[in-house]
Amino acid sequence: MRSMIGAALLATGYARMCDDAPLKGSVLCDETKTTTERAKWIVSQLEVGEKLDLVGNVAKPIPRMGISHYDWWNEALHGLGSAHGVSFTPEYPCATSFPQVITTGATFNKSLWNSIGRVVSDEARAMNNVGHAGLTFWAPNINLIRDPRWGRGHETPGEDPFATAEYAAKLVSGFQVGEDPKHIKASSCCKHYYAYDLEDWGGKTRHTFNAIVNPQDEADTYLPTFYSCVVNGNASGMMCSYNEVNGVPSCANERIMNGLARGDWGFEGYITSDCGAVKNVDETHHYADANATCKDVLQAGMDSDCGGFLRANLNNSMKAGQAKITDVDNALVNLFSVQIRLGMFDSAENQPYLTYTYKGKVNTPANQKLALEAAQQGMVLLKNTNNAFPLSTSTVKKVAVIGPNANATTTMQGNYAGIAPYLISPIMGISKYAEVNYVEGCNITCTSTDGFKSAAAAASDADATVLIIGISTKQESEAHDRMDISLPGYQEDLVNTIAAASKGPLIVVVMAGGSVDFSVAKVNPKVEGVMWTGYPGQSGGQAIADVIFGTYNPAGRLPHTQYPKDYITNLSMLDMGMRPNASNNNTGRTYRFYTGEAVYPYGSGMSYTTFSYSSSVSSISISKSDLSAAAAEMTSKHQYSFNSEMVSNPLATVSIKVKNTGSRDGSDVVMVFAKSPTPGQDGKPLKSLIGFERVFLNIGEEKTVSFPVPASSVALADSTGAWTAVGGEWKFVVGAADELVIPMNIA
Repeated sequence: MRSMIGAALLATGYARMCDDAPLKGSVLCDETKTTTERAKWIVSQLEVGEKLDLVGNVAKPIPRMGISHYDWWNEALHGLGSAHGVSFTPEYPCATSFPQVITTGATFNKSLWNSIGRVVSDEARAMNNVGHAGLTFWAPNINLIRDPRWGRGHETPGEDPFATAEYAAKLVSGFQVGEDPKHIKASSCCKHYYAYDLEDWGGKTRHTFNAIVNPQDEADTYLPTFYSCVVNGNASGMMCSYNEVNGVPSCANERIMNGLARGDWGFEGYITSDCGAVKNVDETHHYADANATCKDVLQAGMDSDCGGFLRANLNNSMKAGQAKITDVDNALVNLFSVQIRLGMFDSAENQPYLTYTYKGKVNTPANQKLALEAAQQGMVLLKNTNNAFPLSTSTVKKVAVIGPNANATTTMQGNYAGIAPYLISPIMGISKYAEVNYVEGCNITCTSTDGFKSAAAAASDADATVLIIGISTKQESEAHDRMDISLPGYQEDLVNTIAAASKGPLIVVVMAGGSVDFSVAKVNPKVEGVMWTGYPGQSGGQAIADVIFGTYNPAGRLPHTQYPKDYITNLSMLDMGMRPNASNNNTGRTYRFYTGEAVYPYGSGMSYTTFSYSSSVSSISISKSDLSAAAAEMTSKHQYSFNSEMVSNPLATVSIKVKNTGSRDGSDVVMVFAKSPTPGQDGKPLKSLIGFERVFLNIGEEKTVSFPVPASSVALADSTGAWTAVGGEWKFVVGAADELVIPMNIA
């Protein structure tokens, strides 16, 4: 094993630094010492100039000490991404490209999230062993989709804080934890901390925006996901965001970094800035001058500057009496500690991750299968008039495949993607089941109807038609928010044209990350089927076809509200408020507060079979005094969300019996929401997700799914951000359409 590991490590540049002088035999390499002792020792040995060379995302080599360079910036949002520390070559050409996170979020499958984290970090280790990736990855993105126009919403699992908190915990633990109990397999970084969900809108960019967040929204919307990522996921990295919050740039915000994250939540890891965010503190937020900026970000708890600002200005800042060398030392201890935990300064013996090979771990048949399963599980069927779908290969021989996303390939990856081993377009997937006649009709912008006639002719001559519409990262992306949420150009007219011409069943497939108003497909009676896919990754086309032809029975659920196009007409993206506010045309954000009628609500989704819900109890009771005590403790300890597996003493348990009453085997996502006695009044949510579980049931099979109810499920944040107990007659409702209601009394 030793010779094999050694050969693999020769290419990494920084690995096995402890095998040779001057580090060999040093405290840094002494595995009997604590991580902190080792990190403090190496920092104490460095000269000032050497220390300054280590505070950027590309840490320079320190030849005198035998320390090699290291690039902290690596991407792995939904597979290894082509950015900075990750590189692909003819010898190492690709990595598994899972669905974009919004599609993975639609699966509502916690074990799948964990498995994806495990596989991506397996591939990361293998690529690291051949010198084509680092070990610190800047994912996941766990900001919430506050506004449907946000360009990066598809990087996240959706709009709900509880579901996103669960995603953070599951993905991060899968990413970091493996067969070696002593070392982190790969470091996961929770971003963007915090209240970051605007790119470029209304004259403000993410580099200039000051997000005004009230304490109530901070408590029940903007902080829970990061709390879960740290406490439940045990993340070893965090990223402070570009924006200000209430006048303080996030990377200079001591309250959230050293206060909440490190102090109250026990975060043990490093904090990097987003790239250029430290420069923003000085040059776009005008919060402090260059010298004071260096001091402010380091004393607030940031450790590494993605960018060159600290390296360029830190020496002058210390000479001016602003930043102190002890601030730099504290940051370097955090950085070295993470590298030590990754095994970078430990012996190769007993480090199984060092044996991972590209051939053995990257793009394996098992990984390909998981990517397909993730895409299949993320398909959301929203309409199926008269059970027109799935299609039968015995009667459907010819399919017209039409639309701007019908031949999508890289579009299916979303952003922050690497090089996929293959990309199965919808055309390729459907052609496995039937003869395909492909006519685009129009491109994504759809500024011309010239192609409609030929598209309609194809639909009129086919046994069935699949129309694939939507948007792409040309409309929604990093640094680019949308101005509206309508289908681009003449896409609505394309839907109606094809619906009028279709001879056989027509299903409209919506490929989009953020919310798009596709009500035209919902209301047109000649559109028998509607399916939402998000951006489904390398096997997206196969997953789409498998659902349309019934090889796979869909069970995905919408991870965000599909709003009507006029929702955003007079609503400013600069308004961070979640609750309805008539004074600024805010009708509420996300399903928890939106008071209008959605095109399709959060959690919507259908199956080719049917399910029934029941409960063995007629009602549930919770002690208000117990809830009050727990809420007071949550407030004092700044706790915001609990992972369901970590609840040892819940206030109650909700047990739901779910039965497959239909004619096909299939999965169901059991979703439980809590409703207060006065939903929507005095800032209370209309309802809030408190538990979900994806379960597979054979025909006629029944299972019981139990959900613990900790204080975080039913305590409500007041206007000061404190958690409170509200007594009275509550309800637990099951399903997006309240298919089962269980009364719950808090007294």
